[in-house]
Amino acid sequence: MREETLEQTTNRLKNFPGKVRGEIFLNHAEYIKEKEGSGGLQKLEEKLKDLGAPVNFGKVKSMKWMNEGISSLVIIVAKELFYWEEKHVFEMGASAPRFSLGLKMLAQNVALPKRLFEESPVYWQNFFDFGFIDPVEFDEKARHAILRIHGFKTHPLLCIYHAGYIKGLAEFVLKKNEITVEETKCVYKDNPYDEYKIKW
Repeated sequence: MREETLEQTTNRLKNFPGKVRGEIFLNHAEYIKEKEGSGGLQKLEEKLKDLGAPVNFGKVKSMKWMNEGISSLVIIVAKELFYWEEKHVFEMGASAPRFSLGLKMLAQNVALPKRLFEESPVYWQNFFDFGFIDPVEFDEKARHAILRIHGFKTHPLLCIYHAGYIKGLAEFVLKKNEITVEETKCVYKDNPYDEYKIKW
């Protein structure tokens, strides 16, 4: 992907056709408040407004459909604004399942880790109106799983965010902390999907 200015990225992502639930935005806000404080969140809102992509996190409704391009932009702008490293984007993704009401509701109804893994496409459809997630393999004996995300291409940073999210999700589902996630295929490396291998 060619290098873009932040303004060019903003203009491109504002026109992204996919939508996500407001809960995704609220998860972003929770991490930013934890890491940068309420003042940091306000600073981010001001920057987004300056870029012509305003978000008022205080008025976001959990189940409202919102532009995924702007959701991705929140992460991109936060990284630049707060001088984050890629590890912070990963941490942001990993923290999101802790804040997810939808995930907690799913876990109440489905207790077994393998079944939760198999139900991930339903979870995806509840929160994204585009793309899909493919639970390719879950091997309890070998202690690994493979997930593929199809149809999601906004910015390379989101690959890192998703790797973190999958780690946080795996920790939540498996009730384990010694989990690693590796992106083994990437849409920015001429692959048709992003593939993540989870080991525990």
